[in-house]
Amino acid sequence: MKQLPSYVEFLNEGVKYQNINIFDVDDTLTVTDAKIKVTDNKTKEEYELTPKEFNEYKKKPHHDLDFSEFEDMKILKAGKIIEWVFNILKGTMKKGKRVGIITARGDQQLIYDFLIHNGVDVNPKYIFAINDPKQGFYGNTVAERKKEAFKRLMALGFNDFTFFDDDKDNIKLAKELAKEDPNIKMKTRLIKQRWIPNS
Repeated sequence: MKQLPSYVEFLNEGVKYQNINIFDVDDTLTVTDAKIKVTDNKTKEEYELTPKEFNEYKKKPHHDLDFSEFEDMKILKAGKIIEWVFNILKGTMKKGKRVGIITARGDQQLIYDFLIHNGVDVNPKYIFAINDPKQGFYGNTVAERKKEAFKRLMALGFNDFTFFDDDKDNIKLAKELAKEDPNIKMKTRLIKQRWIPNS
């Protein structure tokens, strides 16, 4: 198993590249049966959300969330690959262009192992699992943390991005980076629900 870099090691690593394609994981590269379990502490009601449903979900203070199914490699490996997006990732790498992953999942190593399982060896320095405590993201929302990940890449010299994601809020915040910095190019590709196969 490859040892993934710490955040400090990442900051100390210089790059000479400017172009990079960034991919989300859930409902962008793969569709799995993993669900977010919600427990309402007031009513004791329990229910589950798909990643798509979670994109629209507004958390309430009395809700407890359980993301444990997203830490299960068996569920991740059993997912249905979205072939046309995965082929773009593979084609990008064949051209010698950098590839990055920015996902709401909480385990960078899990994502690296999943990609290896599917025959893709993405440089782990460019894999951001924004809810992984080891990676040190602090934004209040998924979109804010994904924006932080982009800023880390910008600090390393990347300034020309193509971003694939299924969430409109994530796409919107990524576009804001280009408005904030005229040196940044940001192309986005919203993965629409009708393009996603059933798991």
